[in-house]
Amino acid sequence: MSACRLALITALFLSIGGADPLWAEERTAVDGWPTFAVGKVNVRGGGFCTATLVAPDRMLTAAHCLRDASGRWYHPTRLMVELSPHRDGRKGHAPVRAIVPAPGLTFAADGRADDPARNWAVLELNTGGRRDARVQPVPLASPTDRDSLGDDSVFTLVAFTPQRPFVATMAEGCRLLQIRGEPRLLLHDCAATAAVAGAPVFTDTGAGPILVGIQIGTGSLDGEPVGVAAMLERILDPGVLLDGRTDNP
Repeated sequence: MSACRLALITALFLSIGGADPLWAEERTAVDGWPTFAVGKVNVRGGGFCTATLVAPDRMLTAAHCLRDASGRWYHPTRLMVELSPHRDGRKGHAPVRAIVPAPGLTFAADGRADDPARNWAVLELNTGGRRDARVQPVPLASPTDRDSLGDDSVFTLVAFTPQRPFVATMAEGCRLLQIRGEPRLLLHDCAATAAVAGAPVFTDTGAGPILVGIQIGTGSLDGEPVGVAAMLERILDPGVLLDGRTDNP
């Protein structure tokens, strides 16, 4: 492991708990795209996290959301996705058919991802579910989009929190602090607890919003709380990901 990598892990204390969310500007999510693409992954027996539709039958979330206290992956039959359960009613639901972990993802004995930047997974949805036509996938950032991020970049996060489990919360005006490591982690000033793990990190382009990362937890940078998101190391091609799919990782 490189010295840079060690410094990154030392400086960022990724947590599964912590203080209340610290948003730049927080409000109830506005009905419409892309918030319609943000759903909630419910675990039978308790618990949930946020996920984002990135293809007609694929959602992206934080991988650690999909594991139980003993470190085992949930069986897909324990997972059910609510598609955009916002104020004007639930816009669909879908059972999960398979979990596709990020390439190279491994976990340590304490349950944390060995490489936080790979702490994401794709949920393959059962097409037998129901979905409102307004729920459309969000485009993923291309390598060029990611490379163009700079000090003036701002982000929007959309998440379901314990305080508002049935209505998505939107945090706007989140500022980029740093991009570190390889694969890369994106640090922003909207610190949030792991209760919003899996929340999409959107940025706007001339062509509309794109997804640049997935919230995986919180950290501390120079003594200040920060939000930590895994940047997507490549464009996710569902056809390619199917090659590594397993019904029970």
